[in-house]
Amino acid sequence: MTSNLLSLNSVCAIFSGNNSMTKRNLIGILILPVYFMITISIGWLSRRRESTANSYLNATRSLPVLVIATAYLAANCGALEIVGLSAMASQYGVQAFHFYWIGAIPAMVFLALFMMPLYRRNSVRSVPEYLEVRYGPGMRLFNACISALTAFFLAGISLYAMAQVLIVVSGVRFLAGVVLSAVVVLIYVLLGGLRATIYNEVFQLLIMVLGLAPLAWRCFHTAWQIHLQSPDATSRLWTALPLASRSAPFDVAGISLGLGVVLSFGYWCTDFVLMQRAFAVRTEAEARAVPLLAGFGKLAFSFLVVVPGIAAMRLVPPLALAHHHDQALPLLMELSYGPILLGLGLTALVASLMSGLAANISAVAALWTEDIYRSHINAHDTEAHYMRVARMAIVASATLSCLVSYTTFLFSNLMENVQLLFALFGSPFWAVFLLGMTTTRVKSRTAIIGFLSGITAGVCHLLVQAAGWVHYGSVMSSNFHAAGYSFTTTMITSLLLSCGQDASVGDPACIDLRHPPFRLERRDLPVLVLSTALLLCCLGLNILWR
Repeated sequence: MTSNLLSLNSVCAIFSGNNSMTKRNLIGILILPVYFMITISIGWLSRRRESTANSYLNATRSLPVLVIATAYLAANCGALEIVGLSAMASQYGVQAFHFYWIGAIPAMVFLALFMMPLYRRNSVRSVPEYLEVRYGPGMRLFNACISALTAFFLAGISLYAMAQVLIVVSGVRFLAGVVLSAVVVLIYVLLGGLRATIYNEVFQLLIMVLGLAPLAWRCFHTAWQIHLQSPDATSRLWTALPLASRSAPFDVAGISLGLGVVLSFGYWCTDFVLMQRAFAVRTEAEARAVPLLAGFGKLAFSFLVVVPGIAAMRLVPPLALAHHHDQALPLLMELSYGPILLGLGLTALVASLMSGLAANISAVAALWTEDIYRSHINAHDTEAHYMRVARMAIVASATLSCLVSYTTFLFSNLMENVQLLFALFGSPFWAVFLLGMTTTRVKSRTAIIGFLSGITAGVCHLLVQAAGWVHYGSVMSSNFHAAGYSFTTTMITSLLLSCGQDASVGDPACIDLRHPPFRLERRDLPVLVLSTALLLCCLGLNILWR
């Protein structure tokens, strides 16, 4: 950046629809069609004559570890990351780092050490299938329906964010941006299924890094100066936060418990999309390495996304007034990049959002075909029939996601939308998972009642807040507290209802706490070393930005 304050007239021109800057960047924008063609080509090249619907939808145990670790990271770097967290940083400052360092790394280490051995030992191909092993077919169907509903909304969020990027830089109308994005993703997912999605995610992650790194480099000095000069919560991770407060935008209790313990563990350990990729790796050792290798990528990626958002607080003041936080990153690119870099940066944003869209569309198709239709509606048909059902589900998912994208207009930034979804649905399911992993006393019916009680607690909290009886300093803080209430209610209800139930011994779907899944043996040392190094890096960054 050549100036600490970008032209107010330039910013207002973009918000008012002035297309002069768009015309200046026409050469760079032409990179986008080339990118779309490459993604479709990857889908074409990765297609295979799949013999089963599972190999088409899940690619279970068939891909190398480095490809899967990269795709695992890229699947998370969609609208939730690129646009959503840059918006968070422009609105709340350095607090956006918490979504990476507290809201990701500890959970990824737990996944590698405890959850992946449990999943592999039970030879499951999806998260709902594990729940069937532990609780029975009813819980599998219940989880599959909730996961499919969540994936629909996340796909809609990705479409919304992609359309916002195209509005800011190219002037494409919202509806046209939504349709164009959905059609490109639909083509390559139909061609190659999950395999095409994964290889496209590897390519998309490369584009993201190339497009975001120059902006992060230019913005780092400004972001670091904000950190050094300001003592408030927008520039300090921990020292400026109250321990517990309903008036502050964030507090230590909400971040540590709501985000760090509930939302992050529920997402990283049980999310269908992430586990779908982890299950595609070939061996147990490789499966345990996937979240750890991706964890180091998360640490690096945090700077690519959050640093420009922090800098936008000073460089683009009208954001705070106009509430266009979701446009922070594309707006900075528009104002600081030249034609070629702008085209690359725009393509990086589209790549990240397309990655999230494709991941959720393929997830909905897999959930419907394998965990709902085949398991509970039509269990004895041919693989050719299930392949047709899968392709129809992909088309239906892409179409419905276009409609869902319009609901995102109700929120001031994407992360508020996403975290509300996870607070309402992900938090009670994480409680169900945790109980299922550690005790056999909780049965299927008890777990479902506990889950419903958790959702009820979350909805009641939302209604009480909407009525004005409870106030928070920010919507995000409200989501963190809602997650804690939902999780706690599910745990307490399930445990109370399971009192007096008999406990079985040696259930392979549970972790035997007397015999941990890792020991100080030669075969476990690489996982333990990687886990320790990842946690130390995370701790160091928290101290540096404290």
